[in-house]
Amino acid sequence: MNLSYSLRMTIICSAVLMCQNSIANEPWSQDRQWLLGDWNGNRQALLDQGYKFNTSIITESATNVDGGYNDDNKLLHAYTLTLGTALDLEKIAGWKDTEASVVITKRDGQSLSGQRIADPRAGHFSNTQETYGRGQNWRLTQAWIKKGFMENTLQVKAGRMGLNEDFGGSQCEFQNLLLCGNQVGKTNGSIWYNFPVSGWAANVKYQFAPEWSVATGLYEINPENMLENRGFNLMMDETSGAIIPLEVVWKPKLNDLAGEYKLGGFYANVDVTDVKNNEEHQRKHGIWAGAQQQLTARDGDKNRGLFASVSLVVNDKSTAQVEATQQLAVWYKGPFDSRPKDSIGLGIIHLDVNDRVRDAQNLKNELNGLTVSDYSNSLYQPIQHNEVNVELNYTYRWSPAVMFRPNIQYIFQPGGVKEVDNAWVAGLTMQLNF
Repeated sequence: MNLSYSLRMTIICSAVLMCQNSIANEPWSQDRQWLLGDWNGNRQALLDQGYKFNTSIITESATNVDGGYNDDNKLLHAYTLTLGTALDLEKIAGWKDTEASVVITKRDGQSLSGQRIADPRAGHFSNTQETYGRGQNWRLTQAWIKKGFMENTLQVKAGRMGLNEDFGGSQCEFQNLLLCGNQVGKTNGSIWYNFPVSGWAANVKYQFAPEWSVATGLYEINPENMLENRGFNLMMDETSGAIIPLEVVWKPKLNDLAGEYKLGGFYANVDVTDVKNNEEHQRKHGIWAGAQQQLTARDGDKNRGLFASVSLVVNDKSTAQVEATQQLAVWYKGPFDSRPKDSIGLGIIHLDVNDRVRDAQNLKNELNGLTVSDYSNSLYQPIQHNEVNVELNYTYRWSPAVMFRPNIQYIFQPGGVKEVDNAWVAGLTMQLNF
């Protein structure tokens, strides 16, 4: 049974259940927390006892309106099903400042970027559907325990997890991949595993002042974990190295409005091939900086107002295809009094392709006796430059359980290839919390 069918059946069954109880439970109420309700009060009772359950579906649809490598219009969909349980072990077992999490995910669908937007010989550095990728399979995405010490100012976490959970994290107000969440893993995906991929890891975070914290960790680099049929791989036989992140975070209140500022870097002891001359390197590194700040509050309501974020990543020039990224995003929460939970977002990200990568691509074409006039030749290696992704969206939150996000995306030089037409994409994200 494929996920598309499973999703349809899940949604249909949920709709039937809600219709059956519509009068008593008002499932489409705008303050509805979960589509399947409170289980006659049992769900809230379990939450009070330390058991929190999360079942959600995200679907992202996208169609090419104009441009791209193949301008034949197509509408494609990608899905992520998440099944999770968070455990407050202080409430459950009396273990002070201790919590745990288990999350299983399933992805399925098709990528518009892969089928229409980018030259398949080069690919799209981003993706018009951020929920697509890392295989069409079930995965163990989280299985960790976290313990606090010293009045919870020192936290130790261990188990199965992705780096994006604790390092380089940022908001996700967009459907475009490179405008959503952690940026470091988007250009270092062979070693830095973001959701939904997990690996064995441990990290420690120390809050050394009310507004300041520092964190580091040790994460396995295991290519087996990325394979489509190895979503539940728990073995470390194929581990090829480890990645060590380090991040300092400052969380001030500027004009009584919350902000978060991050500076970090990583070092990985792993064999990596040079992007230009195939020389072998035994290490890889990168740095990042990020900031998110609320700029205004609507009529004193801090849940409404203007927010902004900036993200910068600089990668190891010897081994990285993308040398640097620069992201800027703004969104306004509660634009209308009648829609206080909605938001309008605008984001842009620019990627710089490593000039050493272009040197290698030009050399390959020269050795094959090809020039740019031979672009249509299957042996031609497209020359990659910079790429820009822009998204404008409106987030419609009917309730905590139902969200829709129509959006328009513009991709300048998909894959950094000048011969590919700039693309316009129309998208729609839907999230349902059961």
